[in-house]
Amino acid sequence: MPIASDHHVLFVDDEQDSLFAIKRFLRSEDYTTHFARSAEEAFEQCEEYNISVVVSDLRMPGTSGLELIESLQARYPEMIRIILSGTEDIGMIIETINSGRIFRFIPKPVEAERLKIIMRDAIAIHTLQTEHREMKALSEKQNRYLTRINDELSQATARLRNSELRFRAINDAAFDPIFLINRNGSIAYANSAAESTFGFTKSEFHSMHFGSLLAQEEVDEGIEVDLLNASANTLKEKDARFIAKDGRTIDVAISTGTVDIQTIPHIVMIARDNTLRIQAERSRQQLEKMQHTLESQIERKLMQSHTPKGLDGAKISNFMLSSGYLNGDFADFIAYDNRHIDIMTGDVMGHGILSALVGSGLKSLYLRTLARKSLQRTLPELKEVVSEFHQGCIKDLLEIEIYATMLFFRLDLEKKTLSLIDCGHTPSLHINARSGTSSCIKGTNLPVGMVEQQTFETVTVPVEAGDIIVIYSDGITEAQLPDGSMFGEERLADLVFRHRHMSSDDLLALICRELGAATGSETFEDDASCIVIRIDDIHE
Repeated sequence: MPIASDHHVLFVDDEQDSLFAIKRFLRSEDYTTHFARSAEEAFEQCEEYNISVVVSDLRMPGTSGLELIESLQARYPEMIRIILSGTEDIGMIIETINSGRIFRFIPKPVEAERLKIIMRDAIAIHTLQTEHREMKALSEKQNRYLTRINDELSQATARLRNSELRFRAINDAAFDPIFLINRNGSIAYANSAAESTFGFTKSEFHSMHFGSLLAQEEVDEGIEVDLLNASANTLKEKDARFIAKDGRTIDVAISTGTVDIQTIPHIVMIARDNTLRIQAERSRQQLEKMQHTLESQIERKLMQSHTPKGLDGAKISNFMLSSGYLNGDFADFIAYDNRHIDIMTGDVMGHGILSALVGSGLKSLYLRTLARKSLQRTLPELKEVVSEFHQGCIKDLLEIEIYATMLFFRLDLEKKTLSLIDCGHTPSLHINARSGTSSCIKGTNLPVGMVEQQTFETVTVPVEAGDIIVIYSDGITEAQLPDGSMFGEERLADLVFRHRHMSSDDLLALICRELGAATGSETFEDDASCIVIRIDDIHE
């Protein structure tokens, strides 16, 4: 396994002061550092040294950091790539992270301890990837060796086909039951493993027909005929059930072939006892089923909430199609009264217990934040609530290096407005009934957990009777179709616009049906969630 001192790390920045600071921060680290002030110098360094990690400023004269990263990715795909930049590059940073071109983003100004941790993580990832490639190469080498050995064994078997004595001597030492069967189905030979497995003696086997070993259901399905019709040089593998002398049913995997003994063709049958394997597989399936059931219960009870009823001027419907695995999708509805409601929805990166726990924790923190604000006589500003919520979770999220895309949404039916703060979430659809147009509502903030300091921007639009608002997760737009394409935002927007006169329940059901019909599946790789809001007549 490579140690840290074997690694070379390259830093690229046109600002000399920045490079000096990084060099000073990392002077006691074990790995070797290199520095370049342009993309051209970086290419020269990469040709001279075996660079494990490259850290590049995003904005540089000439070839930009993004162009440099793309070129290095093409030339050295095993290299770990990291972007160094200020927060004014938010759009470009999100694009590079989502496309998988970079491993991590380091904001300026650089914090020494944070930089050291990220460098160690990057080197650890590079080491694991290197070991994986080496193990894959070793596995391929061993597979070639085993293939050669199998070929040699096949040749050796061919040389033994005309020797019954040698055939019996070899197979008596085998661990799996082996039978030699005549063309009429009589057992001409059974090895010692067959005796111990099925309980018959060799002399008893010699007086038996092969079909008498099969369970009745196997005879009815014609397995006996299939096995006895095995032609020369044909290998067949089947699962079957045999009956032992004491009446026990034994699950076996049968492999058959043909061999000539003294010029007479015989069938060679290997019957491997599958009992333990089948029991293990059944236990695995049962455990997997229990795990999926538990995950579904966790997701239903902790991550999702019921939609509010009885709003004056709006109807809300929602669904979530589970991927079958525990994910980080979550949502909550907070109704202050029948004219004011907040909706919070989000998706924690990754899958599994950690993502679910983080999502549940974020929901709980948001509700606690609202509870503290509820002591005020007036409805707290959405920006004020989100800012306090962010301060309550950001340090923990940075520490465990996890983030969540989130959407904070407020519907004010008294003022006839909707306001949202979008933290890297998918855009929301707005169908304007008066103008008959469709538009996307999108904010500019980064996902929660990516940077410590954010100024949250509120987007506010008017609403009126007949308007439709659709909030959806990327599990819908990124659902894969049979041809490899995705369901997509355009398809969803067109579907909603064409059926904008439907009720919220009917429109939601239609989206669900169209998604299943387009993908040809009822399950998806990621949770697919959708919230449909229809604005009705608002009483003054």
